Amino acid sequence: MDFLKELGSYLVGVDDTPLDVSRIGTLESELERLWSEYDFEIIERFRSRKNIVVRLGALHKGELVPLELVAKLFVTDHFENELKILQASHEKGLAVPKVISAVDGILLMPYMMGEPLTTRINRTFEEALIDELAEWYYRFHEAHALLKGDPRLRNFICGMNPLVGLDFEESGPGHWMFDIAGASASLLDTRPVYDARKRKLAWRLLEQYLNLRGDEQTPKINRLFIETVSDILQRTAHWRKDNAIMELADQIRRSGIALK
Repeated sequence: MDFLKELGSYLVGVDDTPLDVSRIGTLESELERLWSEYDFEIIERFRSRKNIVVRLGALHKGELVPLELVAKLFVTDHFENELKILQASHEKGLAVPKVISAVDGILLMPYMMGEPLTTRINRTFEEALIDELAEWYYRFHEAHALLKGDPRLRNFICGMNPLVGLDFEESGPGHWMFDIAGASASLLDTRPVYDARKRKLAWRLLEQYLNLRGDEQTPKINRLFIETVSDILQRTAHWRKDNAIMELADQIRRSGIALK
């Protein structure tokens, strides 16, 4: 294993903060401790603005074996928060990855087979997946009385198993609407952007979540939903430097989210 060589020189997270490269050596030592009979190679590096996240494959005598892991090397200082949420969620039976090892700013977890929810929804527009997402959020909020945070739909994996949630370092207190409106904003700002089928799914997500809570869909709730979606789209437009998304945010604030 020589992960430093494999990863190259671009080892930065949010705001170009560099990774503490000693964590690469810690990762290699932890893999050796847990699976001394295997070597590991990096199969892919996942897109992450905040941390270094890689998919690892195990080799025995040069041949790949059926053991794949995800290693998350934290650049941010949210390691303890994510670990706590992952462990508590797993204990409560929520669909999240199980932590295999956690040491010195590194998480090792099983690789979850499937595809990002955003990819699947943008291809199929499945209402059943939106209903599953609403239930996932409802169970998470009930279990923790916290927001998941970072509600991008790429942070959910759909495959053979129930929908699996990923990335909890931003979990914390707040109104449930931030998660639901954030997931809806993620629906609307990915291609096809603001598609009529996706606008329908955004309203369905809100409706299904409210049904699970036993709440009514009132004009006040709908207004809060629209305003929060607009706010989150504005933030997305800012970090993407995307004028089209900023215009969409302004349009939604003025006119709402049209069903047709």
